[in-house]
Amino acid sequence: MHATLETFLASIHSLHQLEPKNLPSPIVHAMVNMSPEELFKTCSQLAILRHNIPSKEKTINLNDTQIAQLAEEYLKELVKILK
Repeated sequence: MHATLETFLASIHSLHQLEPKNLPSPIVHAMVNMSPEELFKTCSQLAILRHNIPSKEKTINLNDTQIAQLAEEYLKELVKILK
């Protein structure tokens, strides 16, 4: 994972900070400069973090299709804020 993203994730205090519209400029800039594969992986990770918080009673169980859908939705939201 990109060092800028790691620093950002280590410093967040609430999940709303993971919303594409709330991402700081350095994070968006880092994501724009990623390879397509790296961007997809990052969007997947951020989308999973944003939508699936495990608890003692519930674990995260997503299949590849669900992960791809979450990543695609996240990327679409990111593109919207870049327009």
